[in-house]
Amino acid sequence: MARRGSGLRTVIKIAKAIDKAGKQAAKEAEKRRRQEEREFARQQRELERELRHEEREYEKQLRQNEKASKAREKAAMAAQKERFKTEIENAKADFDGRCLARQQLRKKFVDSEIR
Repeated sequence: MARRGSGLRTVIKIAKAIDKAGKQAAKEAEKRRRQEEREFARQQRELERELRHEEREYEKQLRQNEKASKAREKAAMAAQKERFKTEIENAKADFDGRCLARQQLRKKFVDSEIR
């Protein structure tokens, strides 16, 4: 004949099973929370990396624009210097032409006075 107990053993087994299931659920919830934290941290790092990259690109573009601006300014200065040189050469040629004309006029006047 089978022994029949008061069911205390069954109640204890059920209580242990419930306790074990509760602990397991808590453990899984903690595991999910940690995973979410890791995922959030990873996304934050990725976002910060992208922001740093964009900032570097922006600064690089600023440097390139500044460099191009300086190059244009330098080219403009060179062109202005060249125009100034040309103007000086033209003025010198005009002056030399006037000097030559005066010299010829003096020579002509002296020659006409001597005769």
